[in-house]
Amino acid sequence: MEKNSIRQDRKHYPIVPSKAFRIMKLTTLLILGSVLQIWAADTYAQSTRLNLDLDNVPVAQVLKAIEDQSEFFFLYSPKIVDVDRRVQITADDQLIMPVLEKVFSGTSTRYVVKGRQIVLSSAELIRSMEAPAIPKNATAIGNGPGGGDFEVRGVVKDDEDMPLIGVNILEKGTGRGTITDLDGNYTITVTNGNAVLQFSYTGYISREVPVGNRQIIDLILEPDIASLEEIVVVGYGTQKKSDVTGSLVSTRMDKFEDLPNYNVLQALQGSVPGLSVRNPDRPGEDPGILIRGTNSLSAGNGPLVVVDGIIFNGSLNHFDNNDIASVDVLKDASAAAIYGSRAANGVILITTKGGTSEKPTFNFNTSHGVSDPVYLVDVLDGPGYIQKILDFREASGLEADPNNITDYLSPTETENYLNGKTINWQDETIQTGMSHNYHLDVSGRTDKTNYYLAGTLFSQDGIVPNDNFQRLALKANFSNDITDWYTIKFNTAFSSLDYSGIAAELNYTYGLSPYGSYWEDEARGIYQELPHEDPLGVHPLLNTLHDDVDIRNSFLGTVSSQLEFPFIPGLSWTLNYSTNLRNRKFNQFFSGNSLAGRTANGRASKYYSEALDWTFDNFLTYKRTFGSRHSVHATLLYSREAQRIETSELNGNDLFTQQLGFHGLDIAAVQTINSGYSDQNSVAIMGRLNYSFDNRYALTATMRRDGYSGFGRGNKYANFPSLGLSWTISNEEFMKESPVDILKLRISFGRNGNQAVGRYQSLARIGNSQYVFGNTTVPTTYSTSLANTALGWETTEVINGGLDFGILSGRLRGNIDVYTSNTYNLLLQRSIPETSGFNSVFTNLGKVHNHGVEIALNSTNIRPDHQDWSWETGFTFSLNRNRIEGLTGIDADNDGIEDDDISNSWFIGHPVNVYFGYQTDGIYQIGDEIPDGFQAGEYRLKDTDGVDGLTADDRVILGSSLPNYTFAISNTVRYKNFSLYVLINSIQGGGKENYYVGNNIRMYNVNGRFSTWSERFNVQDVPYWTPNNPSNVYPIVNYVPSRSHPVLEDRSFIRLQDVSLSYRFDEELLTRLGVQSLRLYVSGKNLHTWTKWSGYDPENASTVGQFPMLRTFTMGADLRF
Repeated sequence: MEKNSIRQDRKHYPIVPSKAFRIMKLTTLLILGSVLQIWAADTYAQSTRLNLDLDNVPVAQVLKAIEDQSEFFFLYSPKIVDVDRRVQITADDQLIMPVLEKVFSGTSTRYVVKGRQIVLSSAELIRSMEAPAIPKNATAIGNGPGGGDFEVRGVVKDDEDMPLIGVNILEKGTGRGTITDLDGNYTITVTNGNAVLQFSYTGYISREVPVGNRQIIDLILEPDIASLEEIVVVGYGTQKKSDVTGSLVSTRMDKFEDLPNYNVLQALQGSVPGLSVRNPDRPGEDPGILIRGTNSLSAGNGPLVVVDGIIFNGSLNHFDNNDIASVDVLKDASAAAIYGSRAANGVILITTKGGTSEKPTFNFNTSHGVSDPVYLVDVLDGPGYIQKILDFREASGLEADPNNITDYLSPTETENYLNGKTINWQDETIQTGMSHNYHLDVSGRTDKTNYYLAGTLFSQDGIVPNDNFQRLALKANFSNDITDWYTIKFNTAFSSLDYSGIAAELNYTYGLSPYGSYWEDEARGIYQELPHEDPLGVHPLLNTLHDDVDIRNSFLGTVSSQLEFPFIPGLSWTLNYSTNLRNRKFNQFFSGNSLAGRTANGRASKYYSEALDWTFDNFLTYKRTFGSRHSVHATLLYSREAQRIETSELNGNDLFTQQLGFHGLDIAAVQTINSGYSDQNSVAIMGRLNYSFDNRYALTATMRRDGYSGFGRGNKYANFPSLGLSWTISNEEFMKESPVDILKLRISFGRNGNQAVGRYQSLARIGNSQYVFGNTTVPTTYSTSLANTALGWETTEVINGGLDFGILSGRLRGNIDVYTSNTYNLLLQRSIPETSGFNSVFTNLGKVHNHGVEIALNSTNIRPDHQDWSWETGFTFSLNRNRIEGLTGIDADNDGIEDDDISNSWFIGHPVNVYFGYQTDGIYQIGDEIPDGFQAGEYRLKDTDGVDGLTADDRVILGSSLPNYTFAISNTVRYKNFSLYVLINSIQGGGKENYYVGNNIRMYNVNGRFSTWSERFNVQDVPYWTPNNPSNVYPIVNYVPSRSHPVLEDRSFIRLQDVSLSYRFDEELLTRLGVQSLRLYVSGKNLHTWTKWSGYDPENASTVGQFPMLRTFTMGADLRF
């Protein structure tokens, strides 16, 4: 069992580094009072044997050696216990008490043992702690500020509003002192009202607070990042961050608790260098995510997601952010090799919450938000629409007489035009989006049990009617120490996502005529199906009338047992079994009275899918320290994973009665049935060795062998090794007097795999259809794909170098990583001659290269040592370069150079995602020399090959959609009870490859949707070319390119992404109300974007006809009691 600090609410459990060496926290008055009576009966203390042989070493080194050999951990104040005193200790299979007697013989230090906790303090404090605690409502006594004793009391908490147990409180310049109790309360009698109190706590920044005649002083201590030795999740266990040799970023989710994020990935945007998260713009939409760029051409590029140690294949929308404690991102092969078979694109480790305090704590959080478009692309109003019609007819050589305008309009348009009646379809369709979140949890822990129970109800209504999302999430985590050597855990999560309803078509609002009709019968609430009588111009709200049920449920359950062998110190055996059952119910009905169902006299469908995943992990862990300098942490794993998916679909047309909707499929005249089944299996064995010498040198070696059923016979298995080394220079003797707190070099190499292709891609698959013979319909089968029995693993090799540093007592800290990776044997969907009966087949070909640099900096600009406010800044920077280094190996033109794949825009030596086509060079104007096939008002396409005439050879690589570099800057400012957080996020383009551009031709070409669009529909309000408006940017109103081409725009942006302001109420007032804490907050998301992109969202490359970027404001409250 891993040893954690007394505060178990953080995933990064603070463990004191070797310099201060386990300067741990004092326990509480209540614990000490009870421990003094029962410590002698503690079974663990009376059964654990120690073997020590240490000569002339500091006491701190002895305490560390004891912790390394056992599960004991020490809590003490360095101001009370002298841990620099040198001692000589020899113990041969001895109990803890005789050893401690030897260590502290002849000193005033006394100890108390409770379970695995050992409190060290002075004899005087130990005796005083046996006295009853002073109640919270005790009144102040003494002679007041002028002289004589003056009593002060209060509560000390951390930055997460949790009480701190055992904080040392001393009156400066005197010997008077005390510590906080179980609830963080303290009472101290000082010399007078002008005294100064010193608050100190291991892992936190010390504070000096003038009493100033105050009788109540409540305080919040900030973590001292430089002094913490974090425990991070590394897969199949945890590890000291100082011993990590790979590239790993750990993030606490409480940093983002005030932000309007419904998906955990949104919270990571801009906070992890090398991690790209695409911002969703629809309710319940999953954010897109990449780690360190694109590795694969045809297979998946998404990272592996692991929740509480179990691989999770579903949507992360199933989890509520309030239930997540931390997220660890494994970026390089050494860190991710533990999951070798699916870790080529990185790994995201999610850890959910557990109990944090020894008494039940209830937490209620509610928030409510509003969303609206940052901006909308204007469409033509009534007069502009009329002018567009005249311009189109003139450009097309048709009569364009304003006096005959009614001849060019539909009857409905004519009537409304003559009556002066117009409609703005965007105003009629777009609404204010709303979100509501209610979360309640209860958590706690005892010596044996840890529990966390939570429920969340979240609803989100989009900016168009019926674009809705609801989530019900339930979470229950339990852990119990059955004995000192056996622990069992149960983690369960159930969620139900409701996507029911077909959203109104925002796309239609851009094209409907301003002279169209909204209602057919307003009194009866009947929409006009075709507002301006064009069969493609459908009322945007018509879809909202259809019956649509879309429910997606997920149940995730994990049972874990951990057995620690009492007779082999450091050896433990863990069994994990997890099952994840996901299902989806998707039913639709289109009435025979509706436009969508009229031709079929009503149509209905029922779809049901069920996915069952199970995972079994069986691993041994051995963790020991020998001679206080040699630390070994070894893991052996056997793992099995299986997935099964079943689908059933029923369809029916021509229902003689519409009353039963999709429940009446059995009465449909035309019925079809589709069903499907698929499964896959994976197996793995793995060995990992972590070795650390004297907290200076560390080595991590991993070997994993994976098998996947989806690959061809003979290629199902592959080996994935990794090796990482680190050197903590700051722990060297020559760095002792240096101002550097931490300086660590890392280097690693590893190989990981990618299996992200269909489970039957190596086989020839069969499809089915129907064929009519006369009056008889018979089922048929046919081959849908070509087999490739040689299909195997796509493999990525990564070399990573890193530097971790911290200076000025933690005021500036950060890390820098540089990496290079090569992905070969790509799972490539290769085009083949259609004479084979197929057009493509999956095979292993090609190579993709990535390299880059990542920087993360954090600074504490102002510490709250003697002030009421603090200021912290964070900065992240990422640059990734990507190129294709090989494809099929074919040189069909015999030029000695491997051929590119033009059909897929894959070019050797260039990035994966490029734009390839004709380059535009302004607009042809009247009087220009215009080649055949073009006219004035059309785009001029460059002739680039030096040969007269425009041919396919004139196409060139125009740019890439990949970023040039990204950066983010965050600032957190706290003043008294106020806290302000601001995040600026940016992605930049440019560079040699013209990075981060997007095709925005739809914005520029008003006729861009199809050839007669601008004749039949409304268009965006842009200054398109006319003889009287010779634009050199926007083409003529009826432009149909003779050769397809993009119009690229720079997507670079700087965004004020998140702003939150919170206020925490004073403890004195809340205590009277029986409340532990109350915090109110307001936040905003996507408040402003600086960009040249003329569409909606440069990050998503969205533009006219698509959903706009949303700005969200949220208000919320967090209550603990």
